[in-house]
Amino acid sequence: MAALVDRVKARYLPDEAMPDDSAIEEMIQTVTDRLLIRLKVDGLPRLAESIAVDAAVKALRLRGYEGSTSESASDGGSMSNSFIDDVLSAYSSDIEALRDACRPKGIKFMGARR
Repeated sequence: MAALVDRVKARYLPDEAMPDDSAIEEMIQTVTDRLLIRLKVDGLPRLAESIAVDAAVKALRLRGYEGSTSESASDGGSMSNSFIDDVLSAYSSDIEALRDACRPKGIKFMGARR
């Protein structure tokens, strides 16, 4: 996750307020969890990392603004899944293409073996 945290930090401008590492890690984890559900895989494919980073940056920048439906008082706060889903909607076609790429190729035989 450290590499993804570094990528999120790299997208912030020098004069822009950057969240602390725990808030960045929480947002990356939340985005990753939602991506795994949509992709129907157990581990985040390397090609999905850019989506996770981009969506985490957007979600972090939008904390406390429109679209945020809940926030906790813990370190950096946390966002609801519905907010993350809204952020991820911009990547629907990419997520669909990745889901197709993640599906095993080949012929599947259905029915009883004899």
